[in-house]
Amino acid sequence: MKKVYLIAVVFALIAGFATYFFASEITKKTTIKDADMVSVYVPSEDIPANSKITAEMLQGDSPKFVKKDVVAADITGDAVKDPKNLVNKVTLDPLYAGETVNAKRLEDIDGANVALSLKLPEGKVAYSMSAGSVTSVDGYIREGDTVDVIVYDSDKKESSVKYKDLQILRVSTSAANNSASANGSAITDYNTLTVVVTEEEALDLYNIENQHTYKLVLNHKN
Repeated sequence: MKKVYLIAVVFALIAGFATYFFASEITKKTTIKDADMVSVYVPSEDIPANSKITAEMLQGDSPKFVKKDVVAADITGDAVKDPKNLVNKVTLDPLYAGETVNAKRLEDIDGANVALSLKLPEGKVAYSMSAGSVTSVDGYIREGDTVDVIVYDSDKKESSVKYKDLQILRVSTSAANNSASANGSAITDYNTLTVVVTEEEALDLYNIENQHTYKLVLNHKN
């Protein structure tokens, strides 16, 4: 008789656990089904830092970014839901396949934290040249200005404007720029300027620096 009672108790416990797990699963499925869902964008593969996101990366048979439906309560307000907030942005950190893209990990192409190489026009290079004191208008040149390059030819004993309207990409070094940005100050003391040129012009500027005397002229800015 005791064995009968023991068996009955065991079966009752099994039935109770089964009922509990079944009810829990039903509740879970019902909760997910009834939850508010939202579409966000996720990478379909790992995307390196300092990568420019183009419209083509969201198109085609194998897009690098795809839509994914997730529970609204599981995402933050910075989750990217609109493709307009992806295109022409640059990744500040690596993005990993399947993770929701966070807008705070993206920056506009002209942002301060974006790699300089991504800001160069196609076919152009960045060239840093010596430009201290009187040679570079006594420290008045700023990022975004344009300058002309006056070169003195010692053989011909004459000067001429060798280049006009060279765009200033950066004033001084990367370290100096980072420090100035952190302090909210402008750079007024520098020994180098970085300009946008073609590769051929970069070679010519290198020859000018090593073989001639030159000065930079600051142009009017509209």
